[in-house]
Amino acid sequence: MAKRLTDILKDAEATKEALSHQLFEFHSQAQENHSVIHAQLSELVDYIHRGRADKKGEISSRGPQQPAGTQITGSAVTPMFEQRVQMAQRRIVQTVLDADANRALSQEAAERDRERRRKEARSLKRRRKD
Repeated sequence: MAKRLTDILKDAEATKEALSHQLFEFHSQAQENHSVIHAQLSELVDYIHRGRADKKGEISSRGPQQPAGTQITGSAVTPMFEQRVQMAQRRIVQTVLDADANRALSQEAAERDRERRRKEARSLKRRRKD
């Protein structure tokens, strides 16, 4: 019986190590994806700003301009493209962070469940001995 418990313990430790390794790989991949998305969005914003800078000469000859970053249509204020890009970037980052937090919570719940089962198994084992 002790050998069987030792084998189960070794198997649980191996599973824990494998899951830890997978979690580390996932976290690394998420950080890499975040960096790639951030770089791509930064390039897009830079491209937009370059286009705007090229046109500044002709825009300034038109007279008074709207404040940078807003576009007024009727009585509503609509964010400019770069603001929408920044908002989308924030949403993407928040989505990734939320997914990581949810994953961590589900892993914690799974660990609590495993611990509860271990305690139940120990309790059953003690009852059988008595």
